[in-house]
Amino acid sequence: MAVTWFSDQVEREMRQVHAENGITSFKTFMAYIGAIGVDDDELINVIDVAGSLGALVTTHCEHGLAVQSLQRKLVAQGKTAPKYHPRSRPSWVEGEATHRAITLARCSGQPIYIVHLTCKESMDAVIRARQEGVTVFVETCPQYLLLDDSVYDKPDFEGAAYVMSPPIRPKGHQEVLWNALSAGMIQHVATDHCPFRQADQKTMGEDDFTKIPNGAAGIENRMALMYTYGVAKGRISIHQFVDVCCTQPAKIFGLYPRKGAIRVGADADIVVYDPKASSTISAKTHHHHVDRNIFEGFAIEGGVSHTVLAGKIAFKDGDLRVERGAGRYLRRD
Repeated sequence: MAVTWFSDQVEREMRQVHAENGITSFKTFMAYIGAIGVDDDELINVIDVAGSLGALVTTHCEHGLAVQSLQRKLVAQGKTAPKYHPRSRPSWVEGEATHRAITLARCSGQPIYIVHLTCKESMDAVIRARQEGVTVFVETCPQYLLLDDSVYDKPDFEGAAYVMSPPIRPKGHQEVLWNALSAGMIQHVATDHCPFRQADQKTMGEDDFTKIPNGAAGIENRMALMYTYGVAKGRISIHQFVDVCCTQPAKIFGLYPRKGAIRVGADADIVVYDPKASSTISAKTHHHHVDRNIFEGFAIEGGVSHTVLAGKIAFKDGDLRVERGAGRYLRRD
């Protein structure tokens, strides 16, 4: 549940959804000031309330006021193309906010979960905090492991497909993240899946990068990318692959052992991955309902042959068999 401001009413609602709906994590945004972002005082209050419930706060870390200032300056200079999006949100803006989020959690004596961490500065802040005894969980995404900021230089507004926040970083940050993943310092590889069509949505920012909807599709390709460029390349083991994609997130977010394990009593949610298959990612063949894929042309080693959902085959050899309305709401512990 996202908490985008704080008051006595919000505190009551946090306690209500925790007790009645089994919602045990709350997301906050340090960016997007004036919209969905919270200030430091609000974030401390959210962490305090969550701590009293045994719930976890997750945080999008970027210094919101710094981003606004950089955006204003770039636009005033006529720098409005997609390539200026990452320049308005440099890695040090994220690093500062990551350190600050950890510090505010420390005030409450609570753990903190950093969503979609992208850069060396943020990883450095996490390592320092852990050395001092602070519990910090870290998530990153395939795009931050596999892409660099040259994608924003694509001609004909194609760079807009990669506009997301935090942005994709310059070369060098990717290796830092792979090393951290290999060393067990990153607990979860997620997607930050938030798709927009290029043709009629991303184009809202054709004349001003600050108006480009932020986000890209990623759910369909996550497992295959992590197997291909993690396991098959020798960067992580097959066990680490399962751990960061499935087991640890289930544990952190209160769904284990119902999810994240193959065992008696768990939900029969199983992916069968064929390591001998091969394919190439393309917007022409993916199932995402968007006209771009940020991993267009990436070669994939292996592939999902079957997905079993609650004991039923939901995907088999390219045939998607999802039933609308078959999902179930899960309370979490």
